[in-house]
Amino acid sequence: LGFPPSPPPPPRHASPHASPHRSPKRCPLLSAPTTSAPPLGHSDTTSRRFPGLISPASTASDSEKKGQAKPDFSGEDKHAAPGIGRRAVLAGLPFAAAWFAGARSAAAAPANDAALSYNRWWVVPIAPYKRRKTVRSELVPGEIWGFDQLLGALYVQVPNRMTIVRLAPPGEKPSLLVFAPISPTAECLRLVRELEADHGPVRHIVLPSPAIEHKVAAGPFARSFKGAQLWVAPDQYSFPFGLDNAGLLGSTQLFWGLDPKPLPPSAETTPWKGEVEHLILGPLKSRGGDAPGLFEDVAMLHVRTKSLLVTDLVQTIPREIPEVLKDDPRALLFHARDNAFERVEDTPEVRQRGWDRIALFSLFFQPGGVDLIPWGKAFPDMAGSKMKELGWNGLFPFVWRNPEGPHPAGKAYWRESYDALVGTCVQGS
Repeated sequence: LGFPPSPPPPPRHASPHASPHRSPKRCPLLSAPTTSAPPLGHSDTTSRRFPGLISPASTASDSEKKGQAKPDFSGEDKHAAPGIGRRAVLAGLPFAAAWFAGARSAAAAPANDAALSYNRWWVVPIAPYKRRKTVRSELVPGEIWGFDQLLGALYVQVPNRMTIVRLAPPGEKPSLLVFAPISPTAECLRLVRELEADHGPVRHIVLPSPAIEHKVAAGPFARSFKGAQLWVAPDQYSFPFGLDNAGLLGSTQLFWGLDPKPLPPSAETTPWKGEVEHLILGPLKSRGGDAPGLFEDVAMLHVRTKSLLVTDLVQTIPREIPEVLKDDPRALLFHARDNAFERVEDTPEVRQRGWDRIALFSLFFQPGGVDLIPWGKAFPDMAGSKMKELGWNGLFPFVWRNPEGPHPAGKAYWRESYDALVGTCVQGS
């Protein structure tokens, strides 16, 4: 996260990539692109790169529509699962039975670009698997840049951001500090090297969290910048052997041979003293410390631009679809459907509905606007899916309820939930 210190947003031509607006005053961490998005989903290029996706010119015929009776999901759904917790999800591990077939089609994106490939995806096998698009944006002109990749599961894919800050200490040559490194694909490294050519080398790489989805990329990224020092949130953990707690963090598989340094409590003894301040929240441990994991988050403040950098402490919900999601629209189309049997067109409105629902899924374990489908019904329903080209062999284990319901007690139509979530942040400043 990085925001300009003055109210006017950067000019549209300041960067070849989309740049975020300064946030409205009432919700200072909400960002939205200033550049208008290109037309979505109607070009020959899209259909060639992602064969099988539907555009208004290639929808199902009228006879096909008439011949296929749409399932009736109105009224009380006798197959809907009750509210679930983590134990119930663990009990739903039959989902793993579809992983090999489903993930294969979901992971293998039609456009096989070697620059987007990340061969170590299997270490933590979550979406988008091997193919990882990187989108760079200039957050504060000449000072701070964002690098977005996707992170998620079952097409609940959201941007995972790496931030690069320009350091310019008095009397020294400029250099770069990398915050929360992401997967070092060839495309990602090329975009970073471009910044190095203009603003100096990468000197510091900061891993601000012990969460596996963040730490897994830190080692490979650091190995691409031999002259940089890797700094890590101090309370890392390894399982099943706590080598990090014994002072052997550099002996773990992720950081082998890198000599990572734990971040001190403050910036007073760091090379970026005076330019960047930082605080450490945590460690926060569950079950009285008996659980192997923990939560810790490093917050950094770039003093010159008054820009705050955090990892998991703050989440933003932009109204506009993040640019990195537009590269492969399958996730948006997947979640734009109400049920497993619906077929949707690839239009801007459909994509927007898909993003709004992804936002709900990413913040809530089970959004109130959906009813879960038991595995015993969800797997047979795969055979009737009308959009298997989206991946997962047609698996769609939930249903979005209609506006008129009926809705369970305390639940509402999903659009009402979404508007309540982001509405106060997008009204007037």
